[in-house]
Amino acid sequence: MQNFKVLTGTQSQEQLVARLRSNDRRELNEAIRDVYNHHISPVRYFVMQNGGDSHDADDLVQTTVLNFVQAVRKGSFELQEGTTIEAFLFVLAKNRWRNTLKQRGLMREYVQEMEATGKGQDSWDASAQRIMEEREEQERYIQLFKLLGERCQTILTAYRRDGLSMKEIAQKMGFENERVAINEKYKCLQKLKALFRYET
Repeated sequence: MQNFKVLTGTQSQEQLVARLRSNDRRELNEAIRDVYNHHISPVRYFVMQNGGDSHDADDLVQTTVLNFVQAVRKGSFELQEGTTIEAFLFVLAKNRWRNTLKQRGLMREYVQEMEATGKGQDSWDASAQRIMEEREEQERYIQLFKLLGERCQTILTAYRRDGLSMKEIAQKMGFENERVAINEKYKCLQKLKALFRYET
């Protein structure tokens, strides 16, 4: 499984991750409570301030924490210097909530259209799915891209936005040769895919 890194600057967060990996049920449950008590509160506030109610906030908090704990216990979560667990959880939850709001808006829009035009359910489903995917993909990519380290951001930006060849990227990054640049780009793409997987 490809690991992705979430950055942190405090020893307490390293200890929290270690406790979440514990096989001691009591210690694990206490660690999960710590996530709820100290790292997830911005998510609840964000939902309540952006079109959601207390039930929406509870659902999103529970889903986000569950996905985070699963990622930690599967070994696909790694800490480094730079940011916080709280920031990581907030980005994942924010993207999920925005997708939820878009789906609700599209649902209302397309129900009205279906009633007005008499479109069949199959046609409505296909159209709604296509538009949701188009609207969500770019925003999700931008938000999750910000969770990558500076090294990966530079490599992928040079490749995708600037159109540099792998040889040019190797020179830009000071890599030994083009093969090293290719390998580094692959690792960065795998990290980005892992973020997409745990965000959904």
